[in-house]
Amino acid sequence: MNLFDKQLHVKLEERKSKGILRKLKNYDGLVDFSSNDFLGLATQNQSGATGSRLISGNFVELEHLESSFAEKLGAKAALYYNSGYMANIGVIPVISDRSTTIFSDELIHASLRDGIRLSHAKHHVFPHNDLEKLGKTLANTDGQKIIVVESVYSMDGDSPDLTLLFDLAKQFDAGVLIDEAHGMGLSGKYNLGQAQQFIHHPNCIAVVYPLGKSAGLSGAFVVGSEVLKQYLINFSRSFIYTTAPSKKLIEQLKGQLANLYSKDISIIEKLKNQFILSINPHYSFITGDYSAVVGLLTGEKTLKIEAELLKQNLFVKAILAPTVRKGKERIRICFHDFNTLNEIKLLVNILNNMV
Repeated sequence: MNLFDKQLHVKLEERKSKGILRKLKNYDGLVDFSSNDFLGLATQNQSGATGSRLISGNFVELEHLESSFAEKLGAKAALYYNSGYMANIGVIPVISDRSTTIFSDELIHASLRDGIRLSHAKHHVFPHNDLEKLGKTLANTDGQKIIVVESVYSMDGDSPDLTLLFDLAKQFDAGVLIDEAHGMGLSGKYNLGQAQQFIHHPNCIAVVYPLGKSAGLSGAFVVGSEVLKQYLINFSRSFIYTTAPSKKLIEQLKGQLANLYSKDISIIEKLKNQFILSINPHYSFITGDYSAVVGLLTGEKTLKIEAELLKQNLFVKAILAPTVRKGKERIRICFHDFNTLNEIKLLVNILNNMV
């Protein structure tokens, strides 16, 4: 049990001693006088969960999916949230307090920012992927410390050096929370990204796996220790006070995750490399080894290029300030395994004619 788990365990034991420890239970097969299925539509259609998981919305299939996902990662436990946003605003505030300082990369997702804002923690932002700066700041900070990063950043497509990051965390007794939203499905064992290598690291608090990108559905798993899972069940408001996912969604998610685990993802790298080799060298671009995203820096031409691509039936979005820094406006190109080489050629031809 790592340092963070020990602290969480103490709070769980306090709640247990008062007789108010929350636990997930299944109530299938009983006469229902508890759920919110007032008109019987969920029962009739075998659809909605009818309530939060702590009331009437827990079911065996969801528990099995959590367990199997954790098992794929070699982790102790996983807890399902209804979205990545709800996971991030639900986890960060309850693993931190007024004695905590959170250190976050300047380019983290809005949901992580909001989770930090909802906490009572102090907050330092370090320059993007600047782990040297992070180390200096950690060295000059007392109290509990948590580092919040993404495995792959959504706009730049690049990644932090996770090995170095965890070395810093160990050196300065900091916990680490990683969001795998844009890395999941694109590398690693079972296509589950790079963060899985660090799930058992003593300084890893949790890895968040949002399911709205490569998994193609919705929700998120927060993966970590069994102590963390029980702690979130008891203290995470966005888990406790929201209706559970529908049984139909979980059934669909089970099948799509099975597909993700076995997908041949090599075609994405081939298409991305073809694009990079063919694009006019006058363009500057940003990407990373574990990403399907290339950010083509297009400045004041960004909206004009977006419009031209749309005219040619190519759906590519312009990303403008304040989503990215002024001067870093770009066309964000996402490669998929259903794109074709001919589509890449068309895209490149249009872009090269607009230099």
